[in-house]
Amino acid sequence: MELKPDLIRDILLYSETLPFRKSAFQNEINESSLREKYSQDEIIYAISRMGDDDAKLINGWVKYASDKPYMWCIGSPTYEGHQYLENIRDPKVWKVVKEKVSLVGTASISIMGQVALAYIQKQLGI
Repeated sequence: MELKPDLIRDILLYSETLPFRKSAFQNEINESSLREKYSQDEIIYAISRMGDDDAKLINGWVKYASDKPYMWCIGSPTYEGHQYLENIRDPKVWKVVKEKVSLVGTASISIMGQVALAYIQKQLGI
């Protein structure tokens, strides 16, 4: 399954809206604006890649039984998640990042973060 950069950004933005020490579980996630743009499978996959056992961009997880997800959770962004989000938060910056990456076809999340950082540094003259 494809790990969609827009979904990663949207999950980070969503996770940041949660109150301190509050997590969103599957029912709340399914009723959120995320479901207006993405399928349940796409969201679950992204949570599993972004969460505690993988990229660690969010405090989140997916629980499986018989190879099927039965519970999933989005918690707060981790420090790394906050750092990444700060560089891609602005829609203008995100648009520039996606345009630059499209010139080579695709890029990893870490490369996209570096592209955002380079753009921000250029705008700041550093």
